[in-house]
Amino acid sequence: MIDAEYVLCVWKVCFWPAKVLSRYSVSPQQKRKRVLSLEVWILSVDEKIRVKSTNIKMLDESMIESLATSLAAQLEPIAPEEEEMAYICAITMASCCCC
Repeated sequence: MIDAEYVLCVWKVCFWPAKVLSRYSVSPQQKRKRVLSLEVWILSVDEKIRVKSTNIKMLDESMIESLATSLAAQLEPIAPEEEEMAYICAITMASCCCC
């Protein structure tokens, strides 16, 4: 998973599709824990963040379908309209990038 070009990472309480920009080496203290960190670009919102590998999931077609289905099934928006539109756009971008 750590070698993937695109991942899902926790940002603003949700899993957002993101492009991996760089991987950071593990310090000697972290080697036992196996916690790596990645710098990622959140698709559609032009935001770069650094996340621990424990806060990412593999991004594949089934994951995108699952996100799109759960988003369509929501009765009430979970975020402000602009953020929700950015999330929908990010999922759409991810479906074009990784599948």
